Amino acid sequence: ETGNLQKAEEYFQAILQNEEDPKISVFELVEAHNGMGAINLKHKDLFEAQRYYNEARYILDHYFKNAWPKELDWWDFHERAAMRTIIGLGHVAKERSDFREAKKFYSLLLKWDKEDELGVKKYLNEVEKELRRE
Repeated sequence: ETGNLQKAEEYFQAILQNEEDPKISVFELVEAHNGMGAINLKHKDLFEAQRYYNEARYILDHYFKNAWPKELDWWDFHERAAMRTIIGLGHVAKERSDFREAKKFYSLLLKWDKEDELGVKKYLNEVEKELRRE
């Protein structure tokens, strides 16, 4: 697994180092940030994970002109990238024990993905359970 993770990180970093290249699409760039966010989340580097996911969200906000679609579909490549960004932000918040923030992101994703293609209800239930304990 470590070898695959290292290869993935090298792949994502290569995209990020060449982000000004016009051949790199917005969504390749978003997915590279999402990928680095996920790798850092796996390594429990929550600061870096948050930074990468925030950058992906910033790119998406610019792309959508701050008017995100009302629904997101996993089968649409572009929307899938957006879904990964939002769930990643939720996961980082959950790992930081910021359950209110995690709930905000999970609820937002569930609103956009009514079919719950990412299984967000499970995460939402977990953070709501933690919030009841507070």
